[in-house]
Amino acid sequence: MKFTPELSFSGGRVRPLTYDDVDALFELYQQPELPGQRVLENKDNLVRMVDLSVQMAATQRGMMWALEVDDHIIGMVSAFDWQPSLLRTMLRVDGLPQLTLAQRSAALKTCMDFMADKYHLRNFGYQWIEGQNDAIKTMLTDLGFQQSALMRDAWRSGEQSFANVVQFNYVLDKKKPVAGRLGENSDINPGQNLNAADHSNGGDV
Repeated sequence: MKFTPELSFSGGRVRPLTYDDVDALFELYQQPELPGQRVLENKDNLVRMVDLSVQMAATQRGMMWALEVDDHIIGMVSAFDWQPSLLRTMLRVDGLPQLTLAQRSAALKTCMDFMADKYHLRNFGYQWIEGQNDAIKTMLTDLGFQQSALMRDAWRSGEQSFANVVQFNYVLDKKKPVAGRLGENSDINPGQNLNAADHSNGGDV
């Protein structure tokens, strides 16, 4: 079964993680974006992360995509703290310095659109950590996110230092779907498994 789709966006694509991505992901985490985040030292952790990405998607606990531009991984999109019953999840994008804001925005929107269409999610959260690129906050508001909370000293950035966290949320203005039997109406209540034609978002999978 395939639970994480490949999705195209203008200038690139997001796709499921594979074991062949370990070296590229290791390079990505040599340049962590979050303040205080340690440089990854063990590639074995990434092998486990690939396994976890499959397990999380299958059980609706999260989803991870490799973000590719010109067939090179330059980022990663993650959905975590997925709460299907509340129709919400948190999002995060990690990227190399060459990942542009336009690419980051397009990949993020593509993943959000998929999760809204396939799983009816309505509430998307994103946390900006003090010390990250300020332009990310503008990117989020341009996508429709609104600042919903400021959490002081909520992120540990060192042994004795902490950073503020600004939380943004994007709540879709759509009614909660009516519950029904799985598969009885593919437009309202599609199955959880993906097939080869699902959600190519501009291109065949």
